[in-house]
Amino acid sequence: MREQDQDWAPSRVVGEIKIRGGSLRALSRASGLQADTLRNALYRHCPKYERIISDYLQVSVEQIWPSRYPAKDKK
Repeated sequence: MREQDQDWAPSRVVGEIKIRGGSLRALSRASGLQADTLRNALYRHCPKYERIISDYLQVSVEQIWPSRYPAKDKK
């Protein structure tokens, strides 16, 4: 399995947010959610929360969670 076919580890997602000066809790609050709400996206499919994280990171949800968003051209 190639690296781009694997989901990012939860620690990588959190780390990338921290590199950009944020935190998962702050991003949750800024999105009008409870402090730990976005943590759900690290472990289960939550399209709305995944999109908030991917928009903040400026990386597509398909790149962060390829298992949740399979490429349309794959058979």
